[in-house]
Amino acid sequence: MFSWVKKLIRSNEKLLSLYVHWPYCEAKCPYCDFNSHVNEIVDEKQWIKSYENQLIYMKEELSRNDIDFKNLNTVFFGGGTPSLMPLEIIENILDVSSKIFGFDKDVEITLEANPSSYDKMKFIKLKEIGINRLSIGVQSLNDKYLEFLGRLHNINDVNIATREACSIFDNISVDIIYAFYGQNLVEWTNELETFLKSNNLHHLSLYQLTIEEGTKFFKDYSNGIIKLIDDDLAAEFYNISNQIVNDFKFIKYEVSNYAKEGFRCKHNLNYWNSENWIGIGPGAFGRLWSSKSKSKCMEYQNYKNPKTWVSKNLFQTKFDKITELDYHVSDTDTLIMGLRLYEGLDISKLNNKSIINYNSLKHLKEQKIVSLNENILKVNEEHMIKLNSIVDYLINP
Repeated sequence: MFSWVKKLIRSNEKLLSLYVHWPYCEAKCPYCDFNSHVNEIVDEKQWIKSYENQLIYMKEELSRNDIDFKNLNTVFFGGGTPSLMPLEIIENILDVSSKIFGFDKDVEITLEANPSSYDKMKFIKLKEIGINRLSIGVQSLNDKYLEFLGRLHNINDVNIATREACSIFDNISVDIIYAFYGQNLVEWTNELETFLKSNNLHHLSLYQLTIEEGTKFFKDYSNGIIKLIDDDLAAEFYNISNQIVNDFKFIKYEVSNYAKEGFRCKHNLNYWNSENWIGIGPGAFGRLWSSKSKSKCMEYQNYKNPKTWVSKNLFQTKFDKITELDYHVSDTDTLIMGLRLYEGLDISKLNNKSIINYNSLKHLKEQKIVSLNENILKVNEEHMIKLNSIVDYLINP
Protein backbone atom coordinates (compact mmCIF):
# COMPACT_ATOMS: atom_id res chain seq x y z
CA MET A 1 0.00 0.00 0.00
CA PHE A 2 1.31 3.46 -0.90
CA SER A 3 2.29 5.72 1.97
CA TRP A 4 -0.36 8.33 1.26
CA VAL A 5 -3.16 5.76 1.49
CA LYS A 6 -2.35 5.33 5.18
CA LYS A 7 -2.30 9.04 5.91
CA LEU A 8 -5.44 10.33 7.65
CA ILE A 9 -6.23 14.00 8.01
CA ARG A 10 -8.47 15.61 10.60
CA SER A 11 -11.92 16.00 9.06
CA ASN A 12 -12.51 19.45 10.58
CA GLU A 13 -9.87 21.18 8.43
CA LYS A 14 -11.03 23.47 5.61
CA LEU A 15 -11.22 22.22 2.04
CA LEU A 16 -8.47 22.39 -0.55
CA SER A 17 -8.53 20.86 -4.04
CA LEU A 18 -5.84 20.09 -6.59
CA TYR A 19 -6.48 20.27 -10.32
CA VAL A 20 -3.88 18.67 -12.61
CA HIS A 21 -4.02 19.52 -16.31
CA TRP A 22 -2.73 17.15 -18.98
CA PRO A 23 -2.97 19.03 -22.31
CA TYR A 24 -2.70 16.22 -24.85
CA CYS A 25 -5.43 14.45 -26.83
CA GLU A 26 -5.48 12.03 -29.73
CA ALA A 27 -7.26 14.72 -31.78
CA LYS A 28 -8.67 18.22 -31.27
CA CYS A 29 -12.47 18.15 -31.15
CA PRO A 30 -14.23 20.97 -33.07
CA TYR A 31 -16.41 22.03 -30.11
CA CYS A 32 -13.65 22.06 -27.46
CA ASP A 33 -12.29 25.35 -26.11
CA PHE A 34 -10.10 23.73 -23.43
CA ASN A 35 -6.32 23.98 -23.54
CA SER A 36 -5.73 20.80 -25.53
CA HIS A 37 -3.17 19.79 -28.14
CA VAL A 38 -2.65 16.78 -30.38
CA ASN A 39 -0.71 14.08 -28.55
CA GLU A 40 3.09 14.05 -28.75
CA ILE A 41 6.00 12.29 -27.08
CA VAL A 42 7.10 14.04 -23.89
CA ASP A 43 10.12 13.86 -21.63
CA GLU A 44 8.54 12.18 -18.62
CA LYS A 45 11.28 13.22 -16.19
CA GLN A 46 10.91 16.88 -17.16
CA TRP A 47 7.13 16.77 -16.74
CA ILE A 48 7.42 15.03 -13.37
CA LYS A 49 9.88 17.66 -12.15
CA SER A 50 7.76 20.56 -13.43
CA TYR A 51 4.62 19.27 -11.71
CA GLU A 52 6.61 18.64 -8.54
CA ASN A 53 8.08 22.16 -8.53
CA GLN A 54 4.60 23.67 -8.83
CA LEU A 55 3.31 21.59 -5.93
CA ILE A 56 6.19 22.72 -3.71
CA TYR A 57 5.70 26.36 -4.70
CA MET A 58 1.95 26.26 -4.00
CA LYS A 59 2.52 24.82 -0.54
CA GLU A 60 4.68 27.87 0.16
CA GLU A 61 1.94 30.13 -1.22
CA LEU A 62 -0.51 28.74 1.31
CA SER A 63 1.72 30.07 4.09
CA ARG A 64 2.48 33.38 2.37
CA ASN A 65 -1.24 34.11 1.94
CA ASP A 66 -2.41 32.99 5.38
CA ILE A 67 -4.24 29.90 4.11
CA ASP A 68 -4.73 27.78 7.20
CA PHE A 69 -5.73 24.48 5.62
CA LYS A 70 -3.14 22.04 4.38
CA ASN A 71 -4.93 18.87 3.32
CA LEU A 72 -6.41 17.93 -0.02
CA ASN A 73 -9.94 16.57 -0.09
CA THR A 74 -9.99 16.18 -3.90
CA VAL A 75 -7.57 15.69 -6.78
CA PHE A 76 -8.79 15.96 -10.37
CA PHE A 77 -6.80 15.01 -13.48
CA GLY A 78 -8.39 16.88 -16.40
CA GLY A 79 -7.43 17.72 -19.93
CA GLY A 80 -6.90 17.04 -22.63
CA THR A 81 -7.12 13.31 -22.15
CA PRO A 82 -5.51 12.36 -18.81
CA SER A 83 -5.97 8.64 -19.51
CA LEU A 84 -3.14 9.15 -22.03
CA MET A 85 -0.79 10.28 -19.24
CA PRO A 86 2.13 7.97 -18.45
CA LEU A 87 1.37 6.12 -15.22
CA GLU A 88 4.70 7.21 -13.72
CA ILE A 89 3.66 10.87 -13.96
CA ILE A 90 0.27 10.26 -12.34
CA GLU A 91 1.78 8.17 -9.55
CA ASN A 92 4.47 10.76 -8.82
CA ILE A 93 1.94 13.60 -8.62
CA LEU A 94 -0.17 11.64 -6.14
CA ASP A 95 2.83 10.63 -4.05
CA VAL A 96 4.34 14.14 -3.92
CA SER A 97 1.04 15.94 -3.28
CA SER A 98 0.16 13.53 -0.46
CA LYS A 99 3.52 14.17 1.23
CA ILE A 100 3.32 17.95 0.79
CA PHE A 101 -0.34 18.58 1.61
CA GLY A 102 -1.71 15.34 3.06
CA PHE A 103 -4.89 13.64 1.86
CA ASP A 104 -8.23 13.61 3.58
CA LYS A 105 -9.27 10.13 4.69
CA ASP A 106 -12.10 10.26 2.13
CA VAL A 107 -10.10 11.94 -0.62
CA GLU A 108 -11.76 11.87 -4.03
CA ILE A 109 -9.24 11.32 -6.86
CA THR A 110 -10.76 11.64 -10.33
CA LEU A 111 -9.21 11.00 -13.72
CA GLU A 112 -10.87 11.75 -17.06
CA ALA A 113 -10.77 9.06 -19.74
CA ASN A 114 -12.02 8.66 -23.29
CA PRO A 115 -13.49 5.45 -24.75
CA SER A 116 -11.04 5.70 -27.66
CA SER A 117 -8.08 5.35 -25.27
CA TYR A 118 -9.64 2.57 -23.20
CA ASP A 119 -7.13 0.02 -21.91
CA LYS A 120 -8.36 -2.47 -19.31
CA MET A 121 -4.93 -3.11 -17.81
CA LYS A 122 -4.26 0.62 -17.53
CA PHE A 123 -7.62 1.12 -15.79
CA ILE A 124 -6.65 -1.58 -13.28
CA LYS A 125 -3.26 0.05 -12.69
CA LEU A 126 -4.87 3.48 -12.30
CA LYS A 127 -7.00 2.10 -9.48
CA GLU A 128 -3.96 0.46 -7.89
CA ILE A 129 -2.04 3.75 -7.72
CA GLY A 130 -4.94 5.62 -6.15
CA ILE A 131 -7.49 6.77 -8.74
CA ASN A 132 -10.87 6.11 -7.11
CA ARG A 133 -13.20 7.95 -9.49
CA LEU A 134 -13.25 7.72 -13.29
CA SER A 135 -14.98 10.28 -15.49
CA ILE A 136 -15.62 8.96 -19.01
CA GLY A 137 -16.03 11.36 -21.93
CA VAL A 138 -18.84 9.51 -23.69
CA GLN A 139 -20.16 12.75 -25.26
CA SER A 140 -22.93 11.11 -27.30
CA LEU A 141 -24.93 7.88 -27.40
CA ASN A 142 -25.36 8.03 -31.17
CA ASP A 143 -22.72 7.33 -33.82
CA LYS A 144 -24.01 10.13 -36.05
CA TYR A 145 -23.44 12.75 -33.37
CA LEU A 146 -20.16 11.24 -32.24
CA GLU A 147 -18.89 11.75 -35.79
CA PHE A 148 -20.33 15.27 -35.83
CA LEU A 149 -18.42 16.03 -32.61
CA GLY A 150 -15.18 14.74 -34.13
CA ARG A 151 -14.87 11.91 -31.61
CA LEU A 152 -12.62 8.95 -32.43
CA HIS A 153 -14.87 6.36 -30.74
CA ASN A 154 -18.25 4.88 -31.60
CA ILE A 155 -21.14 3.66 -29.46
CA ASN A 156 -19.68 0.15 -29.32
CA ASP A 157 -16.47 1.58 -27.86
CA VAL A 158 -18.60 3.52 -25.35
CA ASN A 159 -20.41 0.40 -24.20
CA ILE A 160 -17.21 -1.64 -23.81
CA ALA A 161 -15.25 1.06 -21.97
CA THR A 162 -18.15 1.94 -19.66
CA ARG A 163 -18.98 -1.67 -18.83
CA GLU A 164 -15.34 -2.50 -18.06
CA ALA A 165 -14.84 0.68 -16.03
CA CYS A 166 -17.90 -0.16 -13.91
CA SER A 167 -16.35 -3.55 -13.12
CA ILE A 168 -13.10 -1.94 -11.92
CA PHE A 169 -14.04 1.35 -10.21
CA ASP A 170 -16.60 1.99 -7.51
CA ASN A 171 -17.35 5.54 -8.66
CA ILE A 172 -18.05 6.16 -12.36
CA SER A 173 -19.19 9.38 -13.98
CA VAL A 174 -19.96 10.01 -17.65
CA ASP A 175 -20.18 13.23 -19.67
CA ILE A 176 -22.80 13.41 -22.42
CA ILE A 177 -23.67 16.24 -24.82
CA TYR A 178 -27.24 16.36 -26.18
CA ALA A 179 -29.84 18.62 -27.82
CA PHE A 180 -28.22 18.66 -31.26
CA TYR A 181 -29.93 20.36 -34.18
CA GLY A 182 -32.05 17.66 -35.82
CA GLN A 183 -31.97 15.35 -32.78
CA ASN A 184 -35.28 13.69 -32.01
CA LEU A 185 -36.72 13.72 -28.49
CA VAL A 186 -37.93 10.13 -28.75
CA GLU A 187 -34.55 9.02 -30.10
CA TRP A 188 -32.72 10.76 -27.24
CA THR A 189 -35.08 9.31 -24.65
CA ASN A 190 -34.54 5.75 -25.91
CA GLU A 191 -30.76 6.17 -26.08
CA LEU A 192 -30.43 7.58 -22.57
CA GLU A 193 -32.78 5.04 -20.99
CA THR A 194 -31.02 2.13 -22.71
CA PHE A 195 -27.60 3.38 -21.63
CA LEU A 196 -28.65 3.84 -18.00
CA LYS A 197 -30.27 0.41 -17.88
CA SER A 198 -27.08 -1.19 -19.20
CA ASN A 199 -24.56 0.44 -16.86
CA ASN A 200 -24.26 0.84 -13.10
CA LEU A 201 -23.29 4.51 -13.14
CA HIS A 202 -22.91 6.77 -10.12
CA HIS A 203 -22.79 10.23 -11.66
CA LEU A 204 -23.94 11.97 -14.84
CA SER A 205 -22.98 15.28 -16.42
CA LEU A 206 -25.46 16.16 -19.17
CA TYR A 207 -24.66 19.24 -21.24
CA GLN A 208 -26.61 20.80 -24.07
CA LEU A 209 -24.44 21.66 -27.05
CA THR A 210 -23.03 25.18 -26.82
CA ILE A 211 -20.84 27.11 -29.23
CA GLU A 212 -17.60 28.40 -27.71
CA GLU A 213 -15.55 31.22 -29.21
CA GLY A 214 -12.24 30.13 -30.71
CA THR A 215 -13.45 26.67 -31.77
CA LYS A 216 -14.10 25.25 -35.23
CA PHE A 217 -17.77 25.04 -34.32
CA PHE A 218 -17.79 28.79 -33.59
CA LYS A 219 -16.51 29.51 -37.08
CA ASP A 220 -18.96 27.05 -38.65
CA TYR A 221 -21.86 28.47 -36.64
CA SER A 222 -20.92 32.03 -37.64
CA ASN A 223 -20.91 30.95 -41.29
CA GLY A 224 -24.26 29.19 -41.01
CA ILE A 225 -22.79 25.72 -41.52
CA ILE A 226 -24.15 24.36 -38.22
CA LYS A 227 -27.23 25.35 -36.24
CA LEU A 228 -28.54 25.17 -32.68
CA ILE A 229 -32.03 24.20 -31.59
CA ASP A 230 -34.42 26.92 -30.40
CA ASP A 231 -35.00 27.74 -26.73
CA ASP A 232 -38.39 26.01 -26.50
CA LEU A 233 -37.03 22.71 -27.81
CA ALA A 234 -33.95 23.07 -25.60
CA ALA A 235 -36.28 23.35 -22.59
CA GLU A 236 -38.14 20.19 -23.69
CA PHE A 237 -34.85 18.28 -23.96
CA TYR A 238 -33.80 19.57 -20.54
CA ASN A 239 -37.06 18.64 -18.82
CA ILE A 240 -37.29 15.16 -20.29
CA SER A 241 -33.64 14.47 -19.41
CA ASN A 242 -34.32 15.50 -15.80
CA GLN A 243 -37.31 13.15 -15.71
CA ILE A 244 -35.37 10.18 -17.12
CA VAL A 245 -32.40 10.43 -14.77
CA ASN A 246 -34.75 10.94 -11.81
CA ASP A 247 -36.46 7.64 -12.73
CA PHE A 248 -33.04 5.99 -12.43
CA LYS A 249 -32.53 7.38 -8.90
CA PHE A 250 -30.11 10.15 -9.87
CA ILE A 251 -30.45 13.30 -7.78
CA LYS A 252 -30.04 16.62 -9.55
CA TYR A 253 -27.69 18.82 -7.53
CA GLU A 254 -26.43 21.29 -10.14
CA VAL A 255 -27.79 22.65 -13.41
CA SER A 256 -26.12 19.90 -15.48
CA ASN A 257 -25.05 17.33 -12.89
CA TYR A 258 -26.81 14.37 -11.31
CA ALA A 259 -25.61 11.82 -8.77
CA LYS A 260 -26.72 8.71 -6.95
CA GLU A 261 -26.89 9.16 -3.18
CA GLY A 262 -23.37 9.77 -1.82
CA PHE A 263 -21.72 10.27 -5.21
CA ARG A 264 -21.81 14.02 -5.83
CA CYS A 265 -18.56 15.25 -7.36
CA LYS A 266 -16.73 16.77 -4.38
CA HIS A 267 -14.14 18.44 -6.62
CA ASN A 268 -16.68 20.39 -8.67
CA LEU A 269 -18.62 21.24 -5.51
CA ASN A 270 -15.46 22.94 -4.26
CA TYR A 271 -15.47 25.12 -7.39
CA TRP A 272 -19.17 25.92 -7.15
CA ASN A 273 -18.88 26.71 -3.44
CA SER A 274 -15.86 28.99 -4.02
CA GLU A 275 -13.48 26.87 -1.99
CA ASN A 276 -9.73 27.00 -2.57
CA TRP A 277 -8.03 25.09 -5.31
CA ILE A 278 -4.54 24.70 -6.71
CA GLY A 279 -4.08 24.34 -10.46
CA ILE A 280 -0.93 22.80 -11.96
CA GLY A 281 -0.08 21.98 -15.56
CA PRO A 282 -0.31 23.93 -18.84
CA GLY A 283 -3.20 26.39 -18.83
CA ALA A 284 -4.46 25.38 -15.38
CA PHE A 285 -5.38 28.10 -12.91
CA GLY A 286 -6.05 28.13 -9.20
CA ARG A 287 -7.55 30.42 -6.59
CA LEU A 288 -6.72 30.87 -2.92
CA TRP A 289 -8.77 32.93 -0.47
CA SER A 290 -6.97 34.30 2.56
CA SER A 291 -8.18 32.94 5.88
CA LYS A 292 -7.59 36.33 7.53
CA SER A 293 -9.07 38.62 4.88
CA LYS A 294 -12.36 37.50 3.34
CA SER A 295 -11.93 39.84 0.38
CA LYS A 296 -8.41 38.75 -0.59
CA CYS A 297 -8.34 36.20 -3.41
CA MET A 298 -5.19 35.30 -5.35
CA GLU A 299 -5.46 33.77 -8.82
CA TYR A 300 -2.60 31.78 -10.39
CA GLN A 301 -2.64 31.33 -14.18
CA ASN A 302 -0.24 28.88 -15.83
CA TYR A 303 1.33 29.24 -19.25
CA LYS A 304 -0.88 27.53 -21.84
CA ASN A 305 1.73 26.25 -24.25
CA PRO A 306 2.98 22.87 -22.94
CA LYS A 307 6.61 23.39 -23.94
CA THR A 308 6.64 26.90 -22.49
CA TRP A 309 5.08 25.60 -19.27
CA VAL A 310 7.76 22.92 -18.88
CA SER A 311 10.59 25.37 -19.58
CA LYS A 312 9.22 27.84 -17.00
CA ASN A 313 8.76 25.23 -14.26
CA LEU A 314 11.57 22.73 -14.78
CA PHE A 315 14.08 24.48 -12.49
CA GLN A 316 11.80 26.86 -10.63
CA THR A 317 8.11 27.79 -10.71
CA LYS A 318 6.90 30.68 -12.82
CA PHE A 319 3.27 31.45 -13.62
CA ASP A 320 2.05 33.42 -16.59
CA LYS A 321 0.05 35.67 -14.24
CA ILE A 322 -0.50 35.99 -10.49
CA THR A 323 -3.32 38.41 -9.72
CA GLU A 324 -5.04 39.64 -6.58
CA LEU A 325 -8.65 39.72 -7.71
CA ASP A 326 -10.88 42.69 -7.07
CA TYR A 327 -13.74 41.72 -4.75
CA HIS A 328 -16.24 42.50 -7.54
CA VAL A 329 -14.60 39.86 -9.75
CA SER A 330 -14.48 37.21 -7.05
CA ASP A 331 -18.03 38.02 -5.90
CA THR A 332 -19.30 37.80 -9.47
CA ASP A 333 -17.76 34.37 -9.87
CA THR A 334 -19.11 33.28 -6.47
CA LEU A 335 -22.61 34.33 -7.55
CA ILE A 336 -22.36 32.70 -10.97
CA MET A 337 -20.99 29.42 -9.62
CA GLY A 338 -23.20 29.25 -6.53
CA LEU A 339 -26.45 29.72 -8.42
CA ARG A 340 -25.62 26.64 -10.50
CA LEU A 341 -26.32 24.55 -7.42
CA TYR A 342 -29.79 23.13 -6.86
CA GLU A 343 -29.64 24.20 -3.19
CA GLY A 344 -28.72 27.75 -4.19
CA LEU A 345 -26.15 30.21 -2.82
CA ASP A 346 -25.70 31.60 0.69
CA ILE A 347 -25.25 35.28 -0.20
CA SER A 348 -23.48 35.91 3.11
CA LYS A 349 -20.44 34.48 1.26
CA LEU A 350 -20.31 37.65 -0.84
CA ASN A 351 -17.88 40.36 0.23
CA ASN A 352 -20.27 43.05 -0.93
CA LYS A 353 -23.94 42.30 -1.56
CA SER A 354 -24.21 45.44 -3.68
CA ILE A 355 -23.07 43.26 -6.57
CA ILE A 356 -26.72 42.15 -6.72
CA ASN A 357 -29.18 44.42 -8.49
CA TYR A 358 -32.00 44.36 -5.97
CA ASN A 359 -34.57 45.79 -8.39
CA SER A 360 -33.82 42.86 -10.70
CA LEU A 361 -33.96 40.48 -7.74
CA LYS A 362 -37.38 41.84 -6.72
CA HIS A 363 -38.70 41.34 -10.24
CA LEU A 364 -37.33 37.79 -10.47
CA LYS A 365 -38.90 36.92 -7.11
CA GLU A 366 -42.27 38.33 -8.21
CA GLN A 367 -42.08 36.19 -11.34
CA LYS A 368 -41.19 33.16 -9.16
CA ILE A 369 -37.99 32.68 -11.13
CA VAL A 370 -35.80 32.89 -8.01
CA SER A 371 -36.38 32.67 -4.29
CA LEU A 372 -34.52 34.22 -1.35
CA ASN A 373 -35.03 32.64 2.06
CA GLU A 374 -32.75 33.18 5.06
CA ASN A 375 -29.89 34.39 2.81
CA ILE A 376 -30.22 31.42 0.42
CA LEU A 377 -30.67 32.69 -3.12
CA LYS A 378 -31.93 29.97 -5.45
CA VAL A 379 -33.01 29.73 -9.07
CA ASN A 380 -36.24 27.73 -9.16
CA GLU A 381 -35.87 24.41 -10.97
CA GLU A 382 -38.10 25.08 -13.99
CA HIS A 383 -35.99 28.15 -14.81
CA MET A 384 -32.52 26.59 -14.44
CA ILE A 385 -32.32 26.17 -18.22
CA LYS A 386 -32.17 30.00 -18.43
CA LEU A 387 -29.50 30.31 -15.71
CA ASN A 388 -26.99 32.38 -17.72
CA SER A 389 -29.49 35.08 -18.66
CA ILE A 390 -30.85 35.16 -15.09
CA VAL A 391 -27.38 35.71 -13.66
CA ASP A 392 -26.65 38.45 -16.20
CA TYR A 393 -29.87 40.18 -15.16
CA LEU A 394 -29.04 39.92 -11.45
CA ILE A 395 -25.50 41.30 -11.45
CA ASN A 396 -24.79 45.00 -11.19
CA PRO A 397 -22.27 46.08 -13.86
